[in-house]
Formats: sequence, C-alpha cells, structure tokens
Amino acid sequence: MAESRLHNQFKLTSEDCLEVKVGEEVTLPCHLSPDTSAVDTTIRWFKGTECIYLCKNGQVTERSGYEGRVSLITQELERGNVSLRLRDFRRSDTGVYVCQVIHGEQKEEAVVGLRVREGSGSQYLQDETQEKKLKREASAGELELKMEKELKEKLRQKMMKQLEEKDTQLDDMTQEVREKERLLEEKNQIMGQREKLLDEKEIQLEEKDRQLKDRDIQLEALRKNLQDKNSQVENFRVLLQEKDLQLEDSKHRLGEKDRLLEERDKRLEERDRLLEEKDRLLEERDKQLEERDKLLEEKANELKERRQEVEEKDKLLEEREKQLKERDKQVEDVNNENAELAQQICDVKTEVERLRREISAQMTEHGETSDTGSILPVRRRHSKDHPPLMGGETSDTDPTLPLRRTISMELIPPEMGGESSSPDSPVSPSVSELRLVLLGRTGAGRSAAGNTILGREEFGAQASPSAVTQRSKRREGDVCGRRLVMVDTPDWFCPGFSLEEMRQDVGLCVRLSAPGPHTFLLVIPVEPSKGEERGVLERIEEMFGEGCWDHTVILFTHDDVLKEQSIEEFLQAGSQDLQQLVEKSGSRYHVLNIKDRAHGTQVSELLDQVEEMVAGNRERFYSSQTYQEAETQVREMEGKIQREKGERKQREERDLRERLQKEFQDSLIKIEGVIQEHEGDIRTLSERTSELERQVKEERDEEKKIELERELKRESDRREEMERKLERLREKTENERREMEERHRQEIEEMMENYEGEARVEAERNMMKIVLPELQRNIMISQTKLQREFSRQMEEKNRQMKEKDRQMEEKDRAIVERDGEIEGLIDRLWEMCK
Repeated sequence: MAESRLHNQFKLTSEDCLEVKVGEEVTLPCHLSPDTSAVDTTIRWFKGTECIYLCKNGQVTERSGYEGRVSLITQELERGNVSLRLRDFRRSDTGVYVCQVIHGEQKEEAVVGLRVREGSGSQYLQDETQEKKLKREASAGELELKMEKELKEKLRQKMMKQLEEKDTQLDDMTQEVREKERLLEEKNQIMGQREKLLDEKEIQLEEKDRQLKDRDIQLEALRKNLQDKNSQVENFRVLLQEKDLQLEDSKHRLGEKDRLLEERDKRLEERDRLLEEKDRLLEERDKQLEERDKLLEEKANELKERRQEVEEKDKLLEEREKQLKERDKQVEDVNNENAELAQQICDVKTEVERLRREISAQMTEHGETSDTGSILPVRRRHSKDHPPLMGGETSDTDPTLPLRRTISMELIPPEMGGESSSPDSPVSPSVSELRLVLLGRTGAGRSAAGNTILGREEFGAQASPSAVTQRSKRREGDVCGRRLVMVDTPDWFCPGFSLEEMRQDVGLCVRLSAPGPHTFLLVIPVEPSKGEERGVLERIEEMFGEGCWDHTVILFTHDDVLKEQSIEEFLQAGSQDLQQLVEKSGSRYHVLNIKDRAHGTQVSELLDQVEEMVAGNRERFYSSQTYQEAETQVREMEGKIQREKGERKQREERDLRERLQKEFQDSLIKIEGVIQEHEGDIRTLSERTSELERQVKEERDEEKKIELERELKRESDRREEMERKLERLREKTENERREMEERHRQEIEEMMENYEGEARVEAERNMMKIVLPELQRNIMISQTKLQREFSRQMEEKNRQMKEKDRQMEEKDRAIVERDGEIEGLIDRLWEMCK
C-alpha cells in the first residue's frame, strides 16, 4: 500500500497500480486513516495535472469527457472512503491519478496508477515537479470556476423567473389602471350630461334676464314720465336693485327645489315599484300556504298508512310468538331426549363400574374388597342421632345439626364437570378438568393464591376490609394445558361468621364445585402461628368429614419471606396443631410465592402434585353424601324454576304487548286531535291575515288604518297565545314520552333480571329489544314530524305577520313623507306668489 506524508489528524491510503480491461468499471481506492467522516471535506481527483472531479460543499463538478463516468461512493463518505468510481474504462484513461483531500488548513494527497507501472505512487509524489503541482492546482481552479459559473447561471435563471413574475404583476396592474380609466370616462360622460342640464338652466336664466331687461325699459319710460320725482325714482332704483337680487336668489332656490322634487318623484316611483313587488311576494306566500295545507293533508294520509303498517307488524309479532312457542316445544322435546340419553349413559357407566369392581376383586391376592361406601361428612357423634336431611329443611334452633345438610337453593348451579359423582369412579392417569376449592382464614392469601394460579386478576385482593371475600366465587381458566375450575370461599373459620351464613355459603360452594372438587387447597400463610390451626382442623372435619383429608393439599403462601429459611425449618419450628394438619393431609403441601407470578414452574408443580394425588386416590374427586343430595335437589329445583319462569314470561309478555298497543293507540288519538285543532287554528289565522291584507290594500282612510292596526295587534296577541299553547303541548308530549320510556326501561330491566342466564329467555329478550325500540321509534318519529311541521307553519305565519307589519309601517311612512313634501311645496309656492 502507498501512503501519503504523515499528518497529525489524518492521512490517505491507496494502492500503487491497477490493471483494468477496456470497457470495465474500476474503483480507484483511497481511504482516510484513521476512518473519519469525509462529508465536510473538499475532495479533488486529478489525472496527472488535470482535475477531472471536484466535490466541495455538496456540489459536484466533472471535467468534460468524464461527465457521467466518474463519481464517489456517497454512502461510504461517513466511513472515510473517498474512492473514485470510473465507468467505461478507455485506453486514454491510463495514467497516474492523484486524490487530494482538503480539510481546513490540512491537505493530503495519494496516487493510484492505471495499466502502466511507472514506479510506486509514493515515488511519483516525490518526483513530481513544482510545475505539475501548479498545473494540478490550476486545473482544480478551472473546475471550481466552472462550478461558480454554474451557480451564477442558476442564480440568473432564478432572477429571470422573478422578473417574469413581476412583469406578470405589472400587466395585471396595467389592466386594472385601464379598467379605472374606463370607469373615469363613464363618469365624465355622466358629468357631460349634467353640464347639458346646467346649460339648459342657464338658457332659462337668460330668458329671465331678458324679461328683466324689458322691465328695465319700462322703468326707464316711467323715469322719463316722472322727472319731477327724481328723488323718489332714486329710492325706487335702490329698492328695485334689492328686489332684483332677491329675485335672482329665489330663481336659484326654485331651480334647486325643482331638482329636489324630481329626485323625490323618482324615489317615490321606486318605492311604489317595491311595494308592488312585495305585494306580489305576499300573493306567492299565500299560494305556498295553500300548498302546505295540502302537505298537511298528505301527512295525515301517511299517518293512516303507518297505522296500517303497525297493525301488520302486530300480526307479524303474533306469528313470531307462535313460531317461538313451537320452538320452545321442540327445545323441550330435545331436552327430554337428552335427559333419557343421560340416564342411559349413567346406567351403562354403572354397569361398567360394577364389572370393573368384580374384575378387581377377582385379581386381588388376599381377597380384600374396596370400600365403596360414601364418606359421611358428619362427625361420628352426630351420625346416629341425626338422619341426613334434604337441602334447606334444617331448623335454625338446633345449631348442632351437620352444616352440609342445610344447603341453600338460592342460586342456579353451574354446568357440571361431566364426570361421575360416584365414589367408586376408577382412577384416571390424567384429569382434563381440575376443580379446586380454596380454604383458609382472612388474610391468609386465598384470593391472591387463586389469582397466582390462574395467572390473572380474577378474585379481589384482600387489601382492605371491603375487598374481603363475602361469598363463594367460581372462576375458570386454562393453565398449563389444563382446564381449571377455582372456587374461592370466605373465612368459614371466623367466629363472627354466623351459622346460617355458613350453611348457605357451604351449600353455594357445593353447587359451584359440583359434582365434587378434586382438591381442597388449605391456604396457610408462612408466618408465626396464632394458635388457630386446631379450630381450622375441627371445622373442616365438621363440614366435610374425615374423608376430605384424602383430597386436601396444604398451600403455604408467602411474599419472598422464605429466602432465609426453608419450609421444612418453618414446619419444625411450628406448633403441634400445624404439624397435625400436615399429617392429616398425608404430608402433601406446596409453597407458593404470591408475588412472583412470573415464576410459572411453581404453579405447574402444584398441579402435578394435585394430579398425582388424584391418581393415587380410589375416588377421582371428593363426593360426599352432601354433594350427591345437593345435585339431585338442584336438578329438581331447576326443572321447577324453568317451568315457573316460562309461564311467568308468557304472562308478562302478553301484558306488556297489550299495554304497549294501548299506549300507542292513545298517543295516536291525542296526536290526531292536536293536529286537527291546530290545523283549524292555522286556517283561521290564514283567512284572517288574508282579509286584513286585502283591507289594507283597499282602505286609505286614517281611521280605517287605525282600526286595522288594532285588529293586527289582536291577531298578534292571538298568535302569541297559540305559541304558548304549542309550547305547553310540546312539554306535555315530552313528559309523556319520558314517562313511557322510563316505564319501558324498568319493565325491560325487570324481565332481563328475571330471565338472565337462560338461553331461551336470551332469545326472547333479543326479540323484545328489537320490537320495543321499533314501536318507540315509530311513535317518536310521528310525534317529532308533526311537532316540527306545526312549528314550521307557525314560524312561517309569524314571519308573514311581521313582514306585513313592516310593510304597513313603510307605507304609512311613505304616505306621511309624501304629504309633508306636498304641504312644503304648497307653502313655498304660496310664499313665491306673495
């Protein structure tokens, strides 16, 4: 590699010589070292002493013969690559090429040879003469001069463009000046006409002067006849001269008054023409009012047609109701068939289970038989004294009765898991759906544990007393490829939890986890013991029996407090009651960090442990006698509730339909009465207004005018009364509409609450959502259109009345002005005659 002379900031590196074929594209390599940006530098490339390429301040100039053939790699300038790309290599392009980079006061050079090896590039720079350097600088100067000429040419073109724009503006201004000159010529013509009028006035004045000369001649004759009265004649002369001046002044005033009278006559003619035009407009408006009356009649016909459409819609509704009843019968038949199929499936499953038990008994080595009896959830001391009771029939006066037999039937159970509730169900290696019940004291972190397992906020966090779980809640979700059903329970171990509330909530938990939970997760926080473990153990056995421990896993919850000790150390340091709880549950426990939800392995390990426990139990899920009795009673109550709701729904629908039809008919009757009443008022006002207009045109007497003005005032008062009546009608209609909407909304809300959760009732509610808004919309559209049309007609009448009042005032003003002008002219004529 050939290198240039060293510099403190950068240097140029290149190759000595390149061999290229004719017609190929070649890149003359040259780089800044170290790699620095060459964007702000001046780059020159020379062939010998001739500058062929110049890049300065973003402007590029190429020498003739190299145009379009040489260029830099612009995207490489940031990395210091100033190599020159030469296209279509020719034999004449052979020689030595010099790259020159200038940045401020620093200037570096490097040499690359093409085709001919004339020694190294460094040797070329050393042997280069001062004359060649000067030629190179001169060549670069020529290119820079060419670049400046191009910039000047661009600037000149820009200036020429601006001059052309200014010439265009000057032409526009010249056109405007010509237009103004034309206007001045027109004004000069008008002034010429006025000068002609003045000449005519001067002729009249000359005629008057001639008359005055005649009078002077007569006066001269009188002076000759009255020579003896020289003194008196002199006095008369003075008086005559004064009178002549006054006469000239009066003539001038008369000419001015004649001009004013002509102008006033023109204005009066123009006003008469405007009054005639306004009368014509009034006649056209009367015709428009007649057309609007016809439109009102057409609206009434449309209302009748809409009434017929409503009747047709009622018929369609009845047909839809018949179709829905037929569909209900079909659904009921399908439900009956499904029930029969379910019974058959249960019988087949029972037979299969019986065969499996017989095979298991034959394969048993010691002839042991499995205990297929149900696990009784009551304590042994109560099992003999109290027989099992059906749900909701226990007495509140005996608190010793088992809690699981006092199940409240207030809520409809969710869908069953699809698994058998028999205690003899065979063991499955994996469970597609896991039903988990969370147990524990307040503050133990039940809801937080449920949210951690489900991976989302489903149960409220118990950060405040208002957020504590009050009733059992069921949530579902897919976790780690499993379908989870999670039931969060309240604090059943709290002394403040009444016996009746506990019975009702245990029954709710039974229904929410039917046919039975796979696991009871007893949530215990990792914290110093408070001596509550003994009460928890006794209460669980009292509610679910000792058999529930085979389906129980203890879940220790913490929030990063187990970093200093292990769970085994915590259990060893715990109380005997806590250790007894762990022993009762078969030493099945799991630790869950309720704050570290991102750690997904703790949830999957818990579910694996639950599935392992389910696989090891004889029963796949906990199914005590309470669960079996609750499931049977729920099915019976569900059928009864469905029948009662169906009858109540049909009755309410029928009443609601009749009430809506009656309200709709009443509203139509009221609207028709109001329309007829206001149509009569509108016709009366129209006739009265037309009569008053006709009288105004015919009568010119002052007393008649006063009487007509009074009549117009009375009509205005009557119009205001009509507006007040219309406003009251609008308020009344709006109130009725609001009351009707409120009643419909309340009725729909009650029906939605009564039928919520049922698929068949959902379809009926959708039908009501379609029908009721349609009826309300039809009623509101009719009322709105009628009110809008009536308001528009009243506003039109008001506008016409105001317009006629204004025309009467203008006519009165014109008459008064004309009378005043005539009186003034008469007075001035009398003064002139005197």
